[in-house]
This record gives sequence, structure tokens and C-alpha cells, in this order.
Amino acid sequence: MLDRFAAFLDRHAKVLLTTHENPDGDGVGASIALAAHLKAGGKEARIVVTPALPENLRFLDPEGWIEAYEPDGAHRDLAAWPDAWLLIDASEPHRMGILFAAFETTKATRACLDHHLKDAPTGFDVEFTDPTASASTELVYDLVRPRIGGDLSPIMAQALYAGLVSDTGNFRHSNSTPKVHHAAADLIAQGVHPARTFNALYQTATPAKLKLFGRAMGGLQLRDGGRFAYVSVTMADLAACGATHEDLDELVEEPRKLQGVEVAALFSESADGRSKVSLRSRERVDVNAVCRQFGGGGHRLASGAKVSQTLDAFITHVTAAVEAQIRTNIV
Repeated sequence: MLDRFAAFLDRHAKVLLTTHENPDGDGVGASIALAAHLKAGGKEARIVVTPALPENLRFLDPEGWIEAYEPDGAHRDLAAWPDAWLLIDASEPHRMGILFAAFETTKATRACLDHHLKDAPTGFDVEFTDPTASASTELVYDLVRPRIGGDLSPIMAQALYAGLVSDTGNFRHSNSTPKVHHAAADLIAQGVHPARTFNALYQTATPAKLKLFGRAMGGLQLRDGGRFAYVSVTMADLAACGATHEDLDELVEEPRKLQGVEVAALFSESADGRSKVSLRSRERVDVNAVCRQFGGGGHRLASGAKVSQTLDAFITHVTAAVEAQIRTNIV
């Protein structure tokens, strides 16, 4: 697959890199590392995200390569710029959010690079997916490392390491394979600082974020004899705490800390009126199977979905699906 991907990149001179809306460390890290590789090879590469680059990921972009999408401003003619448009860390075009409208109209070759479990991607001219990879940054690492004789550039090494940290939960999750640890060791040997990366990614909470966590955990719900735990956050909760959707990052991990919990969930309202769920499984329950019922996906132990339903109705439907999945996977 990576040989096909390398040949694809070789055929194009102007490559637009995007990731899913509300970008995370893996999508951003893979985009920056790949952009650095393309630029070093004499190609033009741009990175556009929506709605913006999260505060805790800005340290990955010292050159200011990442552009926040402005459909009625600087990016009015974005679709006409590239000869290749690559969606990274997602294989469903709608996950691009408001960027999808421009993606639909572009004359560029449309492709995706992803590691999530999903049926054959649709909406692309070509796809590059490998669900055995732990992260999209792992795929980019595997692409660039053999092609660079010496050390990677500091920007590339930092971006790749941060992406691996982000999608493995700082190497705590089941996707922390020996291969990922070898890659991380290589990047550390090249000068990446693990403690600085961890602090930048996870130690930047604001008072508003901590208030939001407290408010959400105050409404903690337990179901199925304590095997399913969830919290929910409404737009009113965000406003009351002075928080943003960016502050929801890592909140889903809190209910999973409870003894006996097999599945944890974070339900939230989006500004566009839709409802979202993030599911995390301790080990035995396939939450990807749950999210696929609602048009979502991800990993077996970490998945999500977003639907056009009221939050209360969505919670009811997902709770029933989770409890059924727990009974399927746990005798």
C-alpha cells in the first residue's frame, strides 16, 4: 500500500492535505510530517483544517503551515488550487465537516490515507488504508523513514512522535504495538523530548475545561450493573463553564477509570444541532460495532459517531446498543 501511496505522491506537484473536523494529534501530526516530506522534495503542500488548530497542538506547527478554513474568505477558491486532495486520518469524506462542499467540487484527484476500521471507502478516486496500523502517523513514518538517509527534520520527528502519542493514549492503549514503540524510540533518539510532548499535549488545561469536567462528572450515569458509564455535555453546559468543544478532549477517559466499567461514553451536542458520541472500551467490548450502527466508526476499542438526533434520543439508542454489545462480547 505504501508503495502505491509513494507513487501517488510522485505523480502530483500541488497537494492539499486535510483531516477530519476538530483535528486531533494524529491527524495534525501526520499532515505536518507529510507536508514537510513533500516540501523537501520540491512539491507544493498546504494544510487546511476546520474549524481551527487546537491550542494544545500549535507547538507542532512552528512554521505556521496550518490554515484554518475560511470558506468565504481566503479559501473561497481552495478547490481549484491542488492537483491532489488528500484526506488524512479519515476515510469518510463527510467527516471533513464544512470542507466537504469544496471537496465535492474539486477537479483534483481525491484520496484518503487512514488506519481506521471501515468498509471500503467511497467518494475517493484512490484510497490508501491499513487498519493494522496504530495511527496515521505510523503510516507516514513508514513512508518517509526508509526514504531519508539520516535523521528526520525536527519538525517531522516531533509531529510523528506527537501523533503516535495521541492515538495510543501515550502508549497506554491496546494499539501500542512493538512496532510503534520501536518507531517512538527512533524518534526519541533523534531528539524528540517525551516529557515536553506530553506536557504540550495533555498539561494545558484551562479553568473552563476543569469546570466542564467537574460539571460533566457530576452527572455521571451507570448502566448495565456498572459495566457502562457515560457523561453528557450540552451546549448550555459549555456556555455555563465558558468552555468550547475543544475542552471535551480526554473527558471520555474519566468514566473508564471506574472499577468494573467495560465501556465509557461521552455524549455531546454540536453547534450544528447534531449529537455526538465517543466510546471507549476497556478491552473486551467492540465499540466499533456499536458506532457503525449509527454511521460512525474508528477502532475496536475507541470509536465515535455523529447523528442528526436530539441528545436525549441519541443517548437512549446508543445505550441500548452498548448494552447489547456488552452481552455479545462478555458472557
